[in-house]
Amino acid sequence: MSKINDQIYTKGGIDTVGLTCKTDIDIEEIKILNGVLEKYTYLIGIEEILVTIKASNILNGGIELTNLSETMEIIKDIELNFNLVFETLSRVDFSVDLLGTVKENKKKFILFLECLDLKRKGMGMYETKKPVRQNKKTGNLKISTNRVQTTIYDCIDKRRLANTRIENRIVNIRTKEVIKKRIQLEMKKYIKELNKLEELVPLVEDFYINFLIEQYRVTKGKHFNTFTGFIEWADFENLILTERVLKDVLKASGLKISFKEFVRKFKKVRPNTLNYSGKTEVKKLSLLIKKELKKVM
Repeated sequence: MSKINDQIYTKGGIDTVGLTCKTDIDIEEIKILNGVLEKYTYLIGIEEILVTIKASNILNGGIELTNLSETMEIIKDIELNFNLVFETLSRVDFSVDLLGTVKENKKKFILFLECLDLKRKGMGMYETKKPVRQNKKTGNLKISTNRVQTTIYDCIDKRRLANTRIENRIVNIRTKEVIKKRIQLEMKKYIKELNKLEELVPLVEDFYINFLIEQYRVTKGKHFNTFTGFIEWADFENLILTERVLKDVLKASGLKISFKEFVRKFKKVRPNTLNYSGKTEVKKLSLLIKKELKKVM
């Protein structure tokens, strides 16, 4: 178990793997195994099962993520104990745990996810896209494609050393490749995605600027009597991700006030607001995730 030193804690690892095998063993016997996630273990064909394993549940009670060698050891133990042969990797979750909370880093996390979403989907997504918003029920921040889901969520209520988990789940993996080799390949692909992610920040800002300008246009005089009221709502909803977003939206509003003066007056009444993120924060977070994940292999 890692020791928290001076309130700084980060750790990358493999959270979950989904593996397929052919067997005539009663699936209920497999579901009750320590480390096997019952909810995600089920039949996918005649005498073919998807078994989902969380190695950390066996090694440390789920407190810390496991590395590749630890995960492979658990997989082999389950194979030996039940005379199984796992054939393919169907799912793998790579995660990085952080001490900081989602509440403290919300705008940074949203900006990071927006850049990652853009890298995966391309500019065409902006034809129908809506901003990344926090799930009202779970508090999670999430982006997804048919193959990859990236979620950032609080784990303060869980028995972990961290307060936040950044989880990257790859699903629908269809390959007969050696399981260990495939895990390594998927890890490398994820790390590569994070390269120069901060360079996409201006494009994300453009989207938020246009979104907010349009929102103000259609709500002006209806939901909001003043521009200040609109910005108060937008900031509360974590839509003012960067300083540039606010500057350009203020400029488009037509108000005859300098940016500096508007912010001064706004923060005088609302001192703990307009906390921006930006390129530097996205870059630092990307580098941190890559650094921690490289240790896993």
